[in-house]
Amino acid sequence: MTEHNDNPIPQPEQPASQQPQNQPAAQPQGAPAASQVPPAQPQPEQQPYAQAQQQQPYAQPVYTQPVYPPAPLTKLSGGMKFAWLVIGALVGIPGILLAWVCNADKYPQVKNDAVKFSAIGFAVWMLAGIILTVMVGGMLAAFVAACDAGYYGPYGGTW
Repeated sequence: MTEHNDNPIPQPEQPASQQPQNQPAAQPQGAPAASQVPPAQPQPEQQPYAQAQQQQPYAQPVYTQPVYPPAPLTKLSGGMKFAWLVIGALVGIPGILLAWVCNADKYPQVKNDAVKFSAIGFAVWMLAGIILTVMVGGMLAAFVAACDAGYYGPYGGTW
């Protein structure tokens, strides 16, 4: 091997017992450096990529945070309760079934609360419908009764 100024780099001397078997013990002094053959070195076995990855674990970068799995849902929040109430009110009996099916794999308290609030929403909607029907029916009956010229004659009503 040579440097940029074509001066040969001195190589350390090895004892005769450590010299490679395929190189001659002494080389002629006048031979150019480019004609020297490097000793044969054993090549490491080429491993498939998957095996190499299994032997060398993946190094996590320093700046990443650990990832924790989410905690299981143990109780419904206020917003979730209101959402199931609205679903029960707007969808009706299928909303109650939806609350039961969607929460079948959760804690029993979560499932019971979801079904309970959707049933409450359905009951509130039905109760509001009954009250509205009675109010409108009562006003309609009062209007018909006021316009009827029955028992009191034509001047019995206020219309």
